[in-house]
Formats: sequence, C-alpha cells, structure tokens
Amino acid sequence: MNRSTPDLPRPTSGLSRNFIYATASSGSAVLLLWVLVLAGRRLGTEAFGQFSFAVALATIGESLMDWGLHQAAIRSVARERGAAGAVFRSSIALKFAPSAVMVIALTLIGRWAHSEPDVRTACTLLAVSAVMRSYLLTIRGVLQGLERFSWDTAVVLLDRVLLLAFSAAVLLLGGRLVALSWAFVAARTVSLSAAFLIARGHLGSLAPTYDPELWRDLSQRALPLGAFLILLNLYSYVDTVMLSVMKTDVETGLYSAAYRIYEGVTYGAAVLSAVLTPRLSAEFVRDRERFSSLARQGFWASIGLAAALGIVTAAIAPWALRILFQGDFEKAAVTLRILVVGLVVVFPIWILQAIAIATATEGVLLRTTAIGVIVNVCANFVLIPAAGRDGAALATVIGEAVNVLLLLRGLGWALRHASA
Repeated sequence: MNRSTPDLPRPTSGLSRNFIYATASSGSAVLLLWVLVLAGRRLGTEAFGQFSFAVALATIGESLMDWGLHQAAIRSVARERGAAGAVFRSSIALKFAPSAVMVIALTLIGRWAHSEPDVRTACTLLAVSAVMRSYLLTIRGVLQGLERFSWDTAVVLLDRVLLLAFSAAVLLLGGRLVALSWAFVAARTVSLSAAFLIARGHLGSLAPTYDPELWRDLSQRALPLGAFLILLNLYSYVDTVMLSVMKTDVETGLYSAAYRIYEGVTYGAAVLSAVLTPRLSAEFVRDRERFSSLARQGFWASIGLAAALGIVTAAIAPWALRILFQGDFEKAAVTLRILVVGLVVVFPIWILQAIAIATATEGVLLRTTAIGVIVNVCANFVLIPAAGRDGAALATVIGEAVNVLLLLRGLGWALRHASA
C-alpha cells in the first residue's frame, strides 16, 4: 500500500519504549570497553596489539558463518511474526557448516600472520567465541523482529556482564593472552546456554530443522546481506589487521585503543538502527508514506546526534585515553580525533543501511560497501607506511565519506524505481 492509512497508529508509535531498551543494550557496550581497557592496562601495548589483531580477525570471520541470516531473520519475522520459530530453527541449522569453515580458516590465517604460539592459539579460541556470538545474534534477530526488545536487552546484558566478569578475573589473577581468550570462550558458553532458555520461552522447540523451501528462501534473502556484512566487517577491521602486518604490535595497540572509543560512540547510531529496522521493514510493505516519513526522521536525527557526540569526544580525547587505558595510550589522541571526524557520515550510514535492509535493496549495500572497502584498503596501503596509526584512521574516514555518498545516490535511485 502506498497511500497513508489514517486508522493505523503513527509509524513512531511504541518506538520510545523500544528505543529505551535498545539504548540499554547498546549502552552495555561500556562493559565490552572495560574488558578492552583492562586488557590494555594488564597486557601492555604490545600484547594488547596482538589481542586486538585476534579480535579483529574473529570479528571479520564471524560474518562468514552468519552470512546475513541475522538481518534476514529480523526482516522476515517483522513481516510475518508467526514464522519466528521456523525462521530460528532453520537459521541455526544453516550455520553449522559455515561455523566449522570459519574456525579452520581463521586458525590458518593466524598461523600465517603471526609466528608467536600465543597469538596463534588466541586466534583459534576467539574464532570459537565468535561462533557462539553468531548464535547469540540469531536469537537476538528473532527477538528484535518480534519487537521483544526487553528480552533482547536481557540477552545482551547477560553476555556482556559475563564477559567482563570472566575476563576481569583472569586478568586480575595475572592471566595473559591465551588465558584471556579462554575467558571469552567460557563466558560465551554460559551466556549462549541462558539465551537458548530465553528463546525457548518465546519460540517453543529450538531443535534445528531441515525445511528445503524455507532454507532456500532464507539463503536467497541472506546471501546479498551476508556479502555486504563480510565487506562491512572487513572495512571496519582491516585497518587493525593491516597495521599488525605492516607496522608493529605497539602501533596496532595504540590504534585499537583509539578505535574502541570511537566504536563505542557509534553505538548511538546502532541504537537508532536497531529500533528502526524492524519498523521500517513492516511499514515499507504496509504504507510507503509512513515509511518515508520515518526514514527521513531517522536520517536527520542521526546527523544531529553525530555532531553532538563528535564534538564532545574530540574535546575529551586525550583525557579519555589517559583515564581509560593509562600508560602510553594517550599518544593515540590525534588518531581518535581523526576518527571522530567520520562520525558525521558513519551515523547516517547506519540509518541508510537500515533503510536498505528494510526495503530489500541489498544490492545497493553490496556495491557501495565493496567500493568503500577497496578505497579503504588502497588508502591504508598508501597512508599506513607514511603515517602509521594516524594514516589508518584517515583511511577509515575517507572510506566512510565515499560510502555515504554512494549509498545516498544508490538508495535514492532504487527507492524511486520501486515506487514507480
């Protein structure tokens, strides 16, 4: 339906409640930040750089096993809530083979990139942790599609509290890189078990099922999303991987400290995106005028929020690094300020991505992100040898600027074509 339907509630109805829960979920990222802060303080810049490399590798690899099923599940469930159980059971079954491939691939890459046994072991353990996190995302995707944001928040908080508790215990007892990686695996084992119990209360049976028609439908919907997410994670963390290979572990550690603070700030956009994606997905097939109104509000709100957070973060950059990470990490203040410039394009990117997912225009996401990755990698090859961590930060901002311009152009054309 393309015309407004006055008897329906406003497209923003109920979003304030969802926004509060999504804010609590994203706000709990401060717990992850404290995990990294403790790691930086206890391990030192060099070992923290090694840990950051393993985390970046696992994060890139995680998208290889998820392959867009998380986002496809949100959209499918939002449009047909009665299918939530079937979507979940098929999604977890579809992940079995990719998870094994991902762990093997990351183990081999870790062995190629680093000769140190501890780093190699950490790469394997964090890959296993990433598998469990991917299953957590499947549970969260179904809960978000149902707009059960309170339970989604419970799953996120539990996971992050356990991760902080296990990691803090290991680090404060003198554990190093391998022990910290084991802490990630142990925490995720407990949180995933609890999340399955929560999912059972909403979905009934959780046994993986083979439904050829649903598998084919989910796979077709997820493939372009998955390709996009692989490129997106590659785009987000390739700087860390390239710094680790082209420069030193110390340089990687300093960059990672700045990037983690920057990444924490971007959770503001993640909140908006998480709340808007299921609602936009429903409104796009129900009422195009309401969809357009909500999309515009989200886009302009993201720019205003980015400007406010960017100014504050740039002002406190040296203080934040000194207080949080201590030691030599204050040297990364310039790096953080360069990254913060990109917030004014990163926040709108999150909303544009939500719009693309809601409207099934994943082809636009895939093309624009692929170009962004190419630009980012090329810029890193030029800027990292010349400027190290600051060059990596500048390459990130350049890639983001190109990405948002391409998204605006591509989505504008795709939505006009859909309306016609």
